[in-house]
Amino acid sequence: MPSPASLLRAPLLWLLVPFMSGLSAAKAWSLASEKLVPVAGVAVIASIAAGWLAGRSGRLNHLAWAACLGAAVSLGGFTLLHFREPGLHQWETAAPSEITVTLRVERVYPGASRSRSFSGIGTVVATGRGSPELAGRRLYFSALRKVSVTPLQSGSYRVRGVIESIPFRHASDSFDDYLANLGVRQKLSRARIMEELSPPGGFRRFCSRVETRLGSILSAGLEHHPEIQSLYRAMLLGEKAALSPEQQNAFMRSGTFHIFSISGLHVGVIALALHGALCLLRVPRRIAAVASLLLLAFYLEVTGMNSPALRAFLMICFVFGRRVFRLPGNALAALACAALVTLLLDPMQLFGTGFQMSYSVVAALVVMGVPLTERILLHWHPFSWLPRPAWRRHHRWVNSIGRWVLGSCSACWVAFIASVPSGIGYFHLFSPGSLPANLVIVPLASLAIISGFLSLLAGMVGITSLSALFNSSAALIILGMDWLAENGSVLPGVSHPANFTQPWMTPAALAALVALMLACLGGGWDRRYGGYWPPVALLALILTLGVNFG
Repeated sequence: MPSPASLLRAPLLWLLVPFMSGLSAAKAWSLASEKLVPVAGVAVIASIAAGWLAGRSGRLNHLAWAACLGAAVSLGGFTLLHFREPGLHQWETAAPSEITVTLRVERVYPGASRSRSFSGIGTVVATGRGSPELAGRRLYFSALRKVSVTPLQSGSYRVRGVIESIPFRHASDSFDDYLANLGVRQKLSRARIMEELSPPGGFRRFCSRVETRLGSILSAGLEHHPEIQSLYRAMLLGEKAALSPEQQNAFMRSGTFHIFSISGLHVGVIALALHGALCLLRVPRRIAAVASLLLLAFYLEVTGMNSPALRAFLMICFVFGRRVFRLPGNALAALACAALVTLLLDPMQLFGTGFQMSYSVVAALVVMGVPLTERILLHWHPFSWLPRPAWRRHHRWVNSIGRWVLGSCSACWVAFIASVPSGIGYFHLFSPGSLPANLVIVPLASLAIISGFLSLLAGMVGITSLSALFNSSAALIILGMDWLAENGSVLPGVSHPANFTQPWMTPAALAALVALMLACLGGGWDRRYGGYWPPVALLALILTLGVNFG
């Protein structure tokens, strides 16, 4: 009987891959608005032809159908990005000038507790007489804390500062590139938030109060340990600004800084914990799934609903929907659907660091990690001389722990292969130490997240002593993680400075690795291409020919 991993099918890849190609082409080449209508017309004609060819038999018709479908979706993606981002290739070079605008705040990036400023992103609602072209644009602002009103998400504020354009020629791994991928073209620096014109809505104010309440619950019992509080709040609430520079450097060098982003690990652990708690309360399975997703969505909204959290939430929604409502599908199909929905909501995410890193790693885990784990476990036969009905408790423990260790090693190996191009391209680090570090720190982080989740539940129902107990348990785990990261990151060979010779090699290397893994999956990992070694060989070739070390 074939392994379930070999039966992965994702028909949406026929739409996702050409759609991503069209978006990439639109990012690389500009087209005048009057020429977009003919391009859209060609896309419509190609889609009609694909629909007509879909019902016809014959190999030639099938090839023509695939070509028409790919052309239609690619041209559709090309047109969509130009319509959604009309100023994508229009970069202004005006000199910096002082200006007063009305901003509706979309996101606030709180600085460290001792920082003199804070920053965020907002949309210009109204401008002065001299700059009407700014209306409706998104701006990045950096405001002085002492002379500013504290902004809240979804509120409108009158802001005065120095506006300047983001340079057209910027590094692909810089903060300016991050802003450009969010559709931001100007920065408002040295700003002062003068007054609040309209407060946030009722739901947003409620979320702010809940966030404050969650922060106080997580602080119970840890009032005299601010360094542990900073790590704890960063893990549960995504407050990475609370981390000290030493902590950030240690986790960055060890390749485990991702545990402080509210993303796949956090969303997955909390989703499973919520669903498990509701099932223990004998809530019907489908109601438990819907309730878990609603509570998870509220938690993510409280913590800011950043892009990684939204991507992970969409993935969880499709996975839960497939399992609970017994719909056909698999993990690869759910991943493709989540990626397509994400890009339809915000096409610019394709060019962001987080999208490329998260989806490449998860795709590698699904496409290569699952079959590799199954292949390894086929050779795990402890106590083969003893019949299984005769096993005692210690035999079953050894078997279960061994399977977990082998599965974790397989997953960490595949994640390491898929994440190396991202680490080099975006963080300028090649971190071999991330392989053993993630094998140890990720399970510890999962335990700390579960302990924090239980602390929040106890605190919300008023059991402060139990909340403090869970916080203390999490603190012990976090102390171990911090010690491992700080002492392990200084060991020889843990990380090396590295850079790609060309900026475009980062996304190209990620795409090549994922494409090769998909090809190996389609051809059968064990039947063609030399087993599970082609991605390793490709990564070695990339490191040898395309990377400068030191």
